[in-house]
Amino acid sequence: MKKSLSLLCVCIGMCLACDLPGDSRSGGVSIATPSSESVPTEPRLISLKVEGMTCPSGCYPSVRSAIAKQDGVVDVELAPQQKEDVIDNPVVFVRYNGELDLKSTLKAIQRAGFEAEAVPQ
Repeated sequence: MKKSLSLLCVCIGMCLACDLPGDSRSGGVSIATPSSESVPTEPRLISLKVEGMTCPSGCYPSVRSAIAKQDGVVDVELAPQQKEDVIDNPVVFVRYNGELDLKSTLKAIQRAGFEAEAVPQ
């Protein structure tokens, strides 16, 4: 019985080896399963409402700089505004890869002199 079980294990191992990618014994057909490292992920998006951000030439660059320094941040963009020289919609769109540490990001904005909160999407 022990000998039969050992022989069965060897046979199974050989059959599994036949299905390895690139093995000519498998007929050239291989199934590749992508790993999480090889699959590029699309950046994620979060919207932040920034209280006190009123001018696009001074306030917004400070906020953008504070957010851009956070790990994973790809881009920071000001929401569309009705007027060119005034921020009437104090929302920024943050694109990031991986996980964004929201608590750290909000603290960075606070250090820049503003209060912020995530906007539900």
